[in-house]
Amino acid sequence: MLNFPVPYPEELLYSTIARSGVRQGLISPKQLLDEVFESRNVMATIDLPSNIEKVARWLPSTLTPEALIYSHTLFPLYAPFVPEDRRRQCMQWLIGSQGASQLALGVAASRVKTPRFVRYCPGCLIEQRNQYGEYFWLREWQVEGIDTCPKHGVLINTRIARPLIERHHFIAASPKHCSLTKQRAGSQASLWVNHQVRQLLQSPAQTSPSFEQWSMYYRNLASKLNLTYRKTQINHQAVKDKVLQTWPVKWLSRHQLLPQDSSTSESDWLRCIFRKHRKSFNYLEHIVVHQALLGNNWQITEVIKEASKYPTSTNKQQPVQVKTPIHINLTLDQEDWLNLLASHPPKQARQISKALYARLYRKHRDWLLDTNYQHAAPKEKSTNMRVDWDKRDREYLHALRQLIVFLQSNSQGPRRSKAYFFNLLENASTVQKNIHRMPLSNSFLAAHVESVAQYQIRRLQNAHKDLLTLFDMPPRWRLLRNATLSDERLTEQARIFLDTLMGTLHEVQRFRRR
Repeated sequence: MLNFPVPYPEELLYSTIARSGVRQGLISPKQLLDEVFESRNVMATIDLPSNIEKVARWLPSTLTPEALIYSHTLFPLYAPFVPEDRRRQCMQWLIGSQGASQLALGVAASRVKTPRFVRYCPGCLIEQRNQYGEYFWLREWQVEGIDTCPKHGVLINTRIARPLIERHHFIAASPKHCSLTKQRAGSQASLWVNHQVRQLLQSPAQTSPSFEQWSMYYRNLASKLNLTYRKTQINHQAVKDKVLQTWPVKWLSRHQLLPQDSSTSESDWLRCIFRKHRKSFNYLEHIVVHQALLGNNWQITEVIKEASKYPTSTNKQQPVQVKTPIHINLTLDQEDWLNLLASHPPKQARQISKALYARLYRKHRDWLLDTNYQHAAPKEKSTNMRVDWDKRDREYLHALRQLIVFLQSNSQGPRRSKAYFFNLLENASTVQKNIHRMPLSNSFLAAHVESVAQYQIRRLQNAHKDLLTLFDMPPRWRLLRNATLSDERLTEQARIFLDTLMGTLHEVQRFRRR
């Protein structure tokens, strides 16, 4: 594609693609998709677009797919707060044709929702026009939590809804959508967020801290700030008070971040972030906590570096195994106790010979406790009765429904097996192990899991759509090749579908000849 524009600093890749359509004089969204992606199935995504490798081929070699992801999408906002393997996987999805990054990064299920409309800053647009001669969409304008441009004032909503109503239409910034209205002064809360978000957006690609490291970081942060009691217990009420003293209640409510009223609520996000991390937390949640606890003397990039310094289970030193010292000269009581432990656990042995236990406790206490510890039976894993499985079932059912809606809009991707759905959910292993406790989610999965035959049919349908741009009647072998299938691998249902499709194409062709 000739004359494809190079992205401006901090420009969304979505905006660059839209500008390329303007430069080419392309009126039809389908024409733009054909020119840029050579496919009409690509969705116009503002924040986390896929098929980036197809865009990179039109740009200078220095603008690699990874460079485009970190410099011209909103991926850097989420990358530091998901595990490293998920960060890498999402990057591969963005580079290729997969569309599951929104779900894997927790964007779709997050309490922090994306802005309802595409936004802009009139003052910045004037500067763009004077410097570059055209408008373009900046990244930070589309970030939830940022309502203000630090230089010019409050951001203005366009009439372009998010998610986009026309899913394949790349809309360029222009006077048609962006009237240069007067701006009022913005809020201090938005400026705080803007300062930290800019650091995230300008950060290079780096290894993400694990959930384990984030857990240790927050535990130590509370300890350093004297927000604990009994040495290890987090003073959640004190944390909540600091958040409410720092951030306006109206602002917290607007962004779904107002702490819950009940101090005993176990599901409150503010309590959960100081506990063991089992899921990723949104960038805005991290910013709210640190601004409340540290004031203006902190940088989110330094926080990420600090969290990365904590050890993980893979690099921790192995604990030293303490063995009971061998006593050459044992008393008769000690020998009797060892003989008793040979056939009974310590608790049962104590009940059998209470007098013997009492004597040993008085005279050889340390030896007794060490010996009992070595002979203690392993504790059975108890069922956590505090888990409300009905509630959790409804929560995962809601997440699965959102996932299905998202997947229905994208016909590409691997087979949608049970394992595929599990991997796209938060706490995948927990869901998989306890799916039998969640009948609603289990039934929903069973109804929407894709069989091998259904997967083959979907691939044939995609191949047929792609080939219609080249052939009025695509040959059978072409359909199979494009779908990466063969007659030997076809299931019976897929073969029937293919035969029916070819028969229909023949009928259509015969009708046209009349």
